[in-house]
Amino acid sequence: MEQNPFSEFIPVRWRPHENDEPVYSVKRNHGVKGAFKLHNVNDAINDNRTPLSKILLEYCIGERSYPIVTAADLLCSTYPWDTAAQGNILGEVAERIARRITKYFLKHWSKTGKMGGLFDQGFDPKSSDDYIVAHTEEYVLKIRRYPNLIILRQTGEGGRGKFGYENIKELDGFFDYRYAGRRHILVLESKLERINVNCEDLLKNLFRPLSKLFPEAAFSYVLFADKRSVLVRGSHESLRQLKPLPIKIYEELSPHGIDTLFFTFNESRDDFERIKDFLITQYRSIRKLGVTLYGKTVVTDKELIVFDGGETPHIKLIKDAVTGLWREVPLRHKS
Repeated sequence: MEQNPFSEFIPVRWRPHENDEPVYSVKRNHGVKGAFKLHNVNDAINDNRTPLSKILLEYCIGERSYPIVTAADLLCSTYPWDTAAQGNILGEVAERIARRITKYFLKHWSKTGKMGGLFDQGFDPKSSDDYIVAHTEEYVLKIRRYPNLIILRQTGEGGRGKFGYENIKELDGFFDYRYAGRRHILVLESKLERINVNCEDLLKNLFRPLSKLFPEAAFSYVLFADKRSVLVRGSHESLRQLKPLPIKIYEELSPHGIDTLFFTFNESRDDFERIKDFLITQYRSIRKLGVTLYGKTVVTDKELIVFDGGETPHIKLIKDAVTGLWREVPLRHKS
């Protein structure tokens, strides 16, 4: 019998009591305990970093920490990290955190499993735009902007799309995993609010092309979402009972041999709102656009300290005892 490395995460159908209607529950989550930290450009973590490499959002798992958003991400984005793009910001932050947790989970889940070799040793993520990962006569899987991938379908000369190819699916995350001699491909999708997943589209434009591109692989769909979107209220820590829409996704993908893993964020929706507001402030501050601060303010007879949602001050003023004028103090946050 073929071994499934993710069998413990697949939903289970059961009856809480003999005469009850069947329900679906998931036995466990990813088990990765992570926490985010928000940083100003002058924080100690950014000492000796170039202006573009300064870390603004850090994610800590155990003793390891990972940069999730840097100044370069803000300044080199295809959209402004400003109030007009709040939905984009929330979605991108959720996607990046979900990808980090999933990668950590796969690296530490099994002593016999390992991340696969999707790219050769000479692969350079910094110059990988339009890199073709795999292709058939009909489909192309390529990097749009690392680590985001897209699937293209050939429409023929003169058809829709550039050079006869059209973009049919964008992937939030793509993981190549090897276990017991079998290749497992996990496709990640992150959702912060409503789970508006179309299973017909998943089969037609995601897993059908992937099965042609990687015919020897087994596939799993990893849906990363808020607990409130996946689990019935009150069952988070006990029954972990799935809501109707996640059940539908599982039931529609399962007959096609596709496992569904329901993972949830460690962060609350309020946490994501705080991260979003902080990054907007940092973007406007770096670009000298002027900022509106909603964080804590500390006022004494000698000092005025204003926070912007992060752990350290955004600005600090000291009152001159002689003139009574306020003077800004350059911040070098070391604590």
